[in-house]
Formats: sequence, structure tokens, C-alpha cells
Amino acid sequence: MRTNIMKKIVINLKKSEVKKLNDIVTKGKSNAREITRARVLLLANKDEKTNVIADLLGIDKATVRNIKRYY
Repeated sequence: MRTNIMKKIVINLKKSEVKKLNDIVTKGKSNAREITRARVLLLANKDEKTNVIADLLGIDKATVRNIKRYY
């Protein structure tokens, strides 16, 4: 029997990374995909759960997990 246990992915951003991501979100000059990725990482840095992030941003939970995993 195989169980699928999801490991919690913890995001700890440096102050410089947070500033860069905030700039991406607030300036709005990046494409929508980049802005969404930045928002996911900023919320994950605040220890929001995957389900909450997905609901807030209107994206799939798998998308949130993928962004966190690739970071």
C-alpha cells in the first residue's frame, strides 16, 4: 500500500527577496504569471497554507505547490 504524504514546504525569504517580489507586484510591469508567482511566494513567506493561498489568488492548489517546490 502506497501512501501519499505531502511534505510541508517552508519558504523563508530574505529581506532583499521580499523587496524584489513586492516591487514586481506593486509596479505591475511584469506579466501576469510572474506577478502571481510573486504573490504566492510572499504569502507562503507569511506561513499561509496552500489552500488559503489558492483561494485568495483564485488558482489551483497544485499550482501553489509547484511554485513553492520550484523556489
